[in-house]
Amino acid sequence: MPHLSFDYSRGLGARVDLPAFVEHMRREMIATGVLPEPGIRIRGFEADHSAVADGGPHHFLDMVLRLGEGRDAATRAALADRLYAAARAVLEPQVTGLGFLLSLEVVEIRAEFSRKAFNTLRAGATG
Repeated sequence: MPHLSFDYSRGLGARVDLPAFVEHMRREMIATGVLPEPGIRIRGFEADHSAVADGGPHHFLDMVLRLGEGRDAATRAALADRLYAAARAVLEPQVTGLGFLLSLEVVEIRAEFSRKAFNTLRAGATG
């Protein structure tokens, strides 16, 4: 269940090729060898409202990688380093000259507090 979500500042999508960023990150997640490809999900959301630092025209892209349990701290740290470097490599040339903040947090989801289901609605069911 490696899910990478990111929020980004309004207007960043006009300056950064976000579809290419998503594909780059998907390939990088697979290349780690520790994230199962069938579970990879990447999604981005533009912030409707935000304020950054002094309120100036700054941009941001804030990532959260959610993982199921089972990877030790060293593996999670290595994932954070690798994925942050991958994001930076693709974004940095596109944000040169902008006030820009890139961040990543790796979150381990404890199984005892996680619920998942598939096909919870039957085809054609209503209400």
